[in-house]
Amino acid sequence: MQEIHFNFDVESHRLDHPEMTATWLFSQRLLECRDVIDGMQILCSICRDFTRLTPLFEGQAIDLREGMQCSSCKMSARLRAGAGLLDHLVDSSHEIYITEQSTRLYALLQARYPNLRGSEFEPHTQRRAEMAAYLASIGGHGEVVFEDVTRLSMGCATMDAIVSFDVLEHVPDYRKALREFRRVLRPGGCMIATFPFTDTAETIIRASLTESGEIIHHHEPEYHGDPLGGQVLCFQHFGWDILRCARDAGFATATMTMPWAPEQGLLYGNWMFVAKA
Repeated sequence: MQEIHFNFDVESHRLDHPEMTATWLFSQRLLECRDVIDGMQILCSICRDFTRLTPLFEGQAIDLREGMQCSSCKMSARLRAGAGLLDHLVDSSHEIYITEQSTRLYALLQARYPNLRGSEFEPHTQRRAEMAAYLASIGGHGEVVFEDVTRLSMGCATMDAIVSFDVLEHVPDYRKALREFRRVLRPGGCMIATFPFTDTAETIIRASLTESGEIIHHHEPEYHGDPLGGQVLCFQHFGWDILRCARDAGFATATMTMPWAPEQGLLYGNWMFVAKA
């Protein structure tokens, strides 16, 4: 079965979409068949080979986004979906910037994309050296670079693609980050991102920063783990208005895209943000 991409540039096109409804029903029925998902054979977009999903623990809930891990590369459905979409949209020779570096995913992508560059939001030299050592220990290479996505050091129109997996929700001024991503993209370049997506009209602002740098919480604080064990505050859960924000930032097109490929272990709910310069 070929991978399908459902693409929507406005929320109204997604509502009552018959094929989307069918994929949701299929996913729900499969969730009821725990024995089918447990250790199910998949074609992993990162391994580029047939593998199996990691066996479930007794009583473990099935998470169609952060779970469904490949037993070989250990990547979740969200990351496998993102990597597959990247393969679909870019060439291996393209200049790609990804907003992470000391991660297993980065190490795996380095082997595939020779012109890949990454970064971490870590200003301290010693800490970055520790991150670089960790990267080397998991098969990656290179020094870990500090970048603030609201003030990127790259020149204008220097990248063919921007990749950002679950980072934008941790950026208080995400609109400024979108403008920076657009600035460094070449004409025709693309941005692929994942983030908490509500599938409702408006973004939920969970926290914000004052001009003096004070954090104001508008909801119960929510923290997400990072690959090295830290906890990072989540500032927002995005809604469909993120597409308007992307166009306001200068992107020519912006869509919410859902890859659908049961044979890859990609079921309903793995929303991806895709914007093109």
